[in-house]
Amino acid sequence: MESFGNDSINKTLQAMVIDALRASKRFIITENREKADLILKGAALEKTSQEAHALGSSVVAGAAEGHSASVAGSADSQASIESTNDARVSVRLVSLEGDVIWSTTQESKGAKYKGATADVADKVVKQLLWDMEHANRPQLTNPK
Repeated sequence: MESFGNDSINKTLQAMVIDALRASKRFIITENREKADLILKGAALEKTSQEAHALGSSVVAGAAEGHSASVAGSADSQASIESTNDARVSVRLVSLEGDVIWSTTQESKGAKYKGATADVADKVVKQLLWDMEHANRPQLTNPK
């Protein structure tokens, strides 16, 4: 395994991917390069953006007589700011000789019960497990 990067987002995402791989019970995780069959490499990016939303209505009534004027007004408005977290990760499994055996890029805009970083880490491991399962199945030929 190689470091995804030195910043906190890359370190957090790497830890989450490793934890999810370990939890799958399909891999033995080691930091000893001599014992490794494959090396996990990757890079991550997370950004937070904010969107402002406004909903409002107003009513104004006025009357003018001579030199005097009266104005009655009512205004209801609501404003909110919504923060959105986006995470993107690119992960590769590389042989000791440097050949890329498997790779994926996943992105997430968060999940209902977990953040974008945890969601994208889960997506990476699910994709790897899915690809492994389907790579081991015999290919069915399409009769013509």
